[in-house]
Amino acid sequence: MNDTMNLFEKAPVPQAVLKNALPAMAAMLMVLIYNLADTFFISQTHSDILVAAVSLATPVFLIFMAVGTVFGIGGTSVISRAFGQGRAEYAKKVCSFCMWGCVAVGIAMSAAFLIFMEQILALIGASADTWEPAKTYLSIVALGGPFVLISNLFQHSPSGGPA
Repeated sequence: MNDTMNLFEKAPVPQAVLKNALPAMAAMLMVLIYNLADTFFISQTHSDILVAAVSLATPVFLIFMAVGTVFGIGGTSVISRAFGQGRAEYAKKVCSFCMWGCVAVGIAMSAAFLIFMEQILALIGASADTWEPAKTYLSIVALGGPFVLISNLFQHSPSGGPA
């Protein structure tokens, strides 16, 4: 934590931005690689239906990522301003709220996706052929949702971890 504060207080702006931007870019690259790996390995089955099911589930996965990003970017903004004002205890409370808020919202979103799975499948355009594989994949994505939110939360914190 002190290293991060020293970086923002004493380092030149370009160096501070670069040191914080590189881990975020690496995390985004890992998400891309994760999605490519999913598609690659599923394509090895030579089943267009399974590849289509994964493609249908991608927007749901991106919703989890977006909500985690909201907590990460919003929390980082509030935490940074609090540190700038010398309010370290308030910054810690905001960090805690963001973490536990992600857990609660992630669980609620996962439950909602599982409960409304049929409607979501219809909304994203699953056909009779892709319905069951998409449902299976979406169930797995939904169960991992809270972890995706937390990952995206920490991806946006100043040190790449809890503030």
